[in-house]
Amino acid sequence: MPPLRVLHVTPYYEDAWAYGGIPRVASRLADGLARRGHRVTVCTTDACDALSRLPAGATRGDDGGGVEVRVFPNLSNHLAYRLQLFTPRGLADYLGRVCPQLDVAHIHGCHHLPGVIAARALSRAGVPYFLTPNGTAPRLERRLAAKWLFDHLLGRAVVPGAARVLAVSEAERRELASLGVAAAALRLLPNPVDLAELEPPPERGRLRARLGLGDAPLVLFLGMLTPRKGVDVLIDAFAAAHLPAARLVLAGNDRGIESGLRRRLRRAGVAEVATFTGLLRGRERLEALADAEVVVYPSHHEAFGLVPLEAILCGSPVIVADDHGCGELIAAVGGGERVPPGDVDSLAAALRRMLADPGPWRQRAAEAAARVRERFATDVVCSRLEGLYAEVVEDAGSRAA
Repeated sequence: MPPLRVLHVTPYYEDAWAYGGIPRVASRLADGLARRGHRVTVCTTDACDALSRLPAGATRGDDGGGVEVRVFPNLSNHLAYRLQLFTPRGLADYLGRVCPQLDVAHIHGCHHLPGVIAARALSRAGVPYFLTPNGTAPRLERRLAAKWLFDHLLGRAVVPGAARVLAVSEAERRELASLGVAAAALRLLPNPVDLAELEPPPERGRLRARLGLGDAPLVLFLGMLTPRKGVDVLIDAFAAAHLPAARLVLAGNDRGIESGLRRRLRRAGVAEVATFTGLLRGRERLEALADAEVVVYPSHHEAFGLVPLEAILCGSPVIVADDHGCGELIAAVGGGERVPPGDVDSLAAALRRMLADPGPWRQRAAEAAARVRERFATDVVCSRLEGLYAEVVEDAGSRAA
C-alpha cells in the first residue's frame, strides 16, 4: 500500500515507564508502522515519572526518517502524575497546522485532554481517527467523579467521533459494545510485544545478585502499585501458601498504596522475606522477569496485560486473574494458570503447585513463548493495523470524492 501520513496522540510515550503499558504500546506501533514505510508523527506530553519530565520539543525523525516525536510540556508534572491531568502547552496550535496534511490518526487511552484536543482538531480537518482505549474506557478504580465530570464537560465526543475503536481482547470488545460503541466501529487488535528488546535474552541471576537474594525461589509481581493490581491479594496468598524458602519481590512505582502493603506484609508475617524494588525500566525489568520462578499478575479487569506475555518470553510461568482480557490471553497461549480475581486460597494453591515442581512449568512457558511470538510480534500487529488504516482511508477518500 502507498505510504500514509499517520499521527499518534498519547499522553505519555516510550520512556515514561512509570505510566504502565500504554507508552510502550504506542511507541511499538509507531516504530513498527515507520518500518513499514509510513510517515509517523507522535504527539505526547513531557510526562515521565513523579519527579522528572521528558525534554520538550521535537525528537527523532527530524531528518525525515523514522518517527518524529513532538513533546509538549505539561503545565504541572505533579498534576500529570498524581491526577492524570495532562495539560500540553502548544498542542492545539500545532495540530491546527498539521492535521490537514494527515491521512489518518490514532489516539491512545481515554479521559485525557490530549485526546480531546486531538479529536476536535482531527474532526475539524476531516481526518479519520482510531481510538485504542486499552482498558481505560470504563471509569475504574480512582478519580471516578473527576473522570465523569471530564467526560461530560470535554470528552463526550471522542469515542463517538472515532472511525474505529480498537479492542485489545475479546473481553474488551464485549465491554466496549456494552458501553455503546457501535459494532460497525469496533475492531480487535492485540497489543504488540517487542521481540527486539529480548535479544540477547536476559541473563538469569542479575536481579538476585543486585538484591542479594541468593538462590531462594522468587515470586514476582511487576507493575504499578495501585489497588486494581491485586497486590494485597498476592501478599495474603503468599503468606497462606506457607513457602518458607521463597522470597516475594514487588517491583513497581508506588501510586499511593505501598505503605498499606508494607503494613499488610507485617500483619501476614512475611515482611522479612519481601522486597520492594521500586520502578524497574528497560533491561532491568526483563532481568527481573527472567529470574522469577513464577510471575503473579493478579490484577482484576485487565484488558490485556503485557507483563504476563513478557514474562513468558523471558521463560517464566505466570499466574493471572481470570476475569477479563488477561486471563483470555493466557488461556489462548498457555504458560501459566488462571485463578478467580481476589481468591486468596486459589492463588495460594497455584503458588504451591508451581514452586513444588518448577521445571515442567518453565517448559510450558517456553512452549507458550512460541505462540506469543507468532501472534503478538510488533510486525504482525502492525501489518493488521496497516490494513485497518487502509480500509478507513479508502472509505474517507470515497466519501470525499
